[in-house]
Amino acid sequence: METNKEILIVGAGPSGLSVGIFLYDLGYQPTVIDKKDKISPFSKALGVNPRTLEILEEHDIAHKFLEKGRKMESLNLWKGEQFIYKNDLSKVKHRYPFMLILSQKESEEILLDELCKRKLNVEYGTEFISLEHKKSKYEATFRGKNKQHIKFDLLIGADGGHSRIREQLNIDYKGFKYDKVWELYDIELDTNLEKNEGHIILFKEGGIILIRLAENVWRVAGNLKNVLNYLPKNTKPGRIVWESKFRIQHKVAEFLTKGNVVLLGDAAHQHSPVGARGMNLGIEDAHTVSTLIHQNNLADYGKERKPYLDKTVNRINTMTMALAGDSILAKTVSNSIKIVSIIFPLIMPNARKFVMGLSK
Repeated sequence: METNKEILIVGAGPSGLSVGIFLYDLGYQPTVIDKKDKISPFSKALGVNPRTLEILEEHDIAHKFLEKGRKMESLNLWKGEQFIYKNDLSKVKHRYPFMLILSQKESEEILLDELCKRKLNVEYGTEFISLEHKKSKYEATFRGKNKQHIKFDLLIGADGGHSRIREQLNIDYKGFKYDKVWELYDIELDTNLEKNEGHIILFKEGGIILIRLAENVWRVAGNLKNVLNYLPKNTKPGRIVWESKFRIQHKVAEFLTKGNVVLLGDAAHQHSPVGARGMNLGIEDAHTVSTLIHQNNLADYGKERKPYLDKTVNRINTMTMALAGDSILAKTVSNSIKIVSIIFPLIMPNARKFVMGLSK
């Protein structure tokens, strides 16, 4: 297989770094650029699922993640102070029967280190400006420290939700945005909650999720105003490490490829953090794209990946509405705990597989 194609990767988040590593391991020498100066210290992603660990294992990287991360084997559902159900992730038949809790920052640091070990560097501070098709190649224009123009055979757009590459290609980003503002805190908590398990707490007004990141720092997020006022009884908030407010978008690009240009990660799909699929889906994209490039079959990326992304984002939307209190499931939880005790054991096995990236 010809491996001398000139490949440009725009964006050095988890998707861009991963596809750089995967392509290198297949014999390619891609160029990776990013407009930011360095890895961001803050991010929404915090879970690495079993499917992602499988992919990383193929490239002898999974053990680095396992050394740094923490295993979360259960996710508990509460209605206010009343415990409802324990979703035991360890019941999944897999060699990684857990969600690995690791911040996106730490994940990116591992991936960047692996990229550098392969003698590939990220050209930080280099911003993609425009794209032009010239004969058999493409030419990209940049604003940055070194390059102003570069010609290449393939362009991989991993440049995030506001992808300039997607805009240049005039590809619609179809979907919608929630009206409600979500709040997110990484905060020190003194709490009686089980520290190695995740917790989803539903209220009439909406819901919150609590997951411990490291030591006594927890991620608290939800669609409630002043979300910290809804912390469980006997939980005392401390120092806020990071806070953010955001509106959730559920969108998928109309096309994932156009000519020899391909979109992956947030440039191709955006959705809520509920379900912990965002970073994981991007790394899955990278795996699929690199394989198809090596098979000289990039055109199949959209056919193979787009229906799966549409289905996945739709399901994440359903889960988000349940947490936000806007679904039949959420209303059932509010009105009848007894019914929930019957329904949940039936639906949770499939929900487990989905969250862990193992559903078909």
